[in-house]
Amino acid sequence: MNDVFGYIAYGDNEVYHFGALLSALKLLHHCPGARIIVATDRPDLFRGYPVETIAITAKQKEAMSFGWRYHFGIKAGGLIELLKRADRLLFMDTDMYPVGDISRCFEAITTRQSIMRLCEGPHAWCPRLEGKDVRIGDYVLTGHEPMWNSGILGVHGDNLPALIEAYPPMIAVHEIAKIDAAEQFCIGIALSQDGRAITPHRLPIRNYNTRGKKAFASPRILLFFKTHGNAPIAEQIRRAGRYRLWRAPLDIWRQRARWSF
Repeated sequence: MNDVFGYIAYGDNEVYHFGALLSALKLLHHCPGARIIVATDRPDLFRGYPVETIAITAKQKEAMSFGWRYHFGIKAGGLIELLKRADRLLFMDTDMYPVGDISRCFEAITTRQSIMRLCEGPHAWCPRLEGKDVRIGDYVLTGHEPMWNSGILGVHGDNLPALIEAYPPMIAVHEIAKIDAAEQFCIGIALSQDGRAITPHRLPIRNYNTRGKKAFASPRILLFFKTHGNAPIAEQIRRAGRYRLWRAPLDIWRQRARWSF
């Protein structure tokens, strides 16, 4: 099987790009030989590393984002491009990183079962979609569906048509419900149709997806490459494997004045 680990990194904030690269180096530490593909508008930052890239042009970003109306459409379009190159894909957001061997994930990815980060349940905005005739394939949204978090997504190549069907209605969901989470909402629904199911991941993966965690991790990500970016790749992989991005109790204490952790 052509098993692929995927990331998507785009935009002006270098933390997203270097966060994906550091996560990939951690992945290579725990899963040597892993095939990694990054869809990015900065492929130069990944040159020389044992990862493949899919270049995303400015014209493609404009098209994927529905003419800049919904920038998470770029993530959805990138997922489609990644899955075209895989039999089984495990995607992680750039603020996710493995702390152990996660290669067993592929055993749980089948044509009938996908993996997503977690089920968030129905949200308060969901009823805004009721009666709007928004469709994912033949399925009409009721406004009562649960939403799955797509920070982690494991999907089989046979379900590429489901991702493609999930893409067009994202802009309607975004504009009707006034949410940025339309991408993951639509993907979760598409992967739950026709007898398919989604399960939450149970993998050794940590994250820095809150304001407090990100405030701690972001400068450390940039510091890693400032300090070790010129070292041989094998040395960078070794150092990345034990490089800390999570907060110790003292770090949290130092952030005690923050309104959001």
